[in-house]
Amino acid sequence: MDKYFAELLGAFAGDGWMSKGKSSTSLFITGNPKDEKPYYDERISFLFQKVFDKKVNPRNYPYWRTYGIYVSEKRIIDAFVGTGMPVGEKSMRVKVPELILSDKMLMQSFLRGLFDTDGCICFSKSYNKNASKWQKSCRHIPEVFISTISKQLAEQTSLIFQSINLQPTTRIIKSSRGYKPSYRIYIRSKSKTKQFFKIVQPKNQKHLDRFNQWHTQGFY
Repeated sequence: MDKYFAELLGAFAGDGWMSKGKSSTSLFITGNPKDEKPYYDERISFLFQKVFDKKVNPRNYPYWRTYGIYVSEKRIIDAFVGTGMPVGEKSMRVKVPELILSDKMLMQSFLRGLFDTDGCICFSKSYNKNASKWQKSCRHIPEVFISTISKQLAEQTSLIFQSINLQPTTRIIKSSRGYKPSYRIYIRSKSKTKQFFKIVQPKNQKHLDRFNQWHTQGFY
């Protein structure tokens, strides 16, 4: 386990899955083709090269309307499974590998991969009656969050936030259609957002663009 594999496992926990066929198991990590191609072309490809000396070629998957990577080499599948990553439906079973939870640097790397694939940074206006006209009209309050339906992953992600001195809030979002509830782990302040990006150092350009625009002009 090193920081690169920890980050790759975080990305898998966010937007990956493994499916077992008759003769082999396939691993996918995919995202939104509209704004995440650079992340898969550059960062995910780099991580596979660094960890497994494996050249991957990200591509479109029209059936799922996604863009990303696919591998089926046994040594790579075994490495992921060996850390506890589940084969098959993973949404409720995925968790942070124990090896990562014992090392602060690995936790930060895992959080980077998880946030890059399954996280978001958004902005809101002020609704306080004492707020200025500018505060009420401009989206200047940042919120960084990660959502999951795995209760254990949510609890572990909260602990990782705490390990870097960020006290997150967890909100349970119930589904109106009878689906399992999801958990949103988030921080909502300017100072915490700056600290998160300084320590975690996300690599997905869509997150960086939003953060840099807000950080430069004070609103988004």
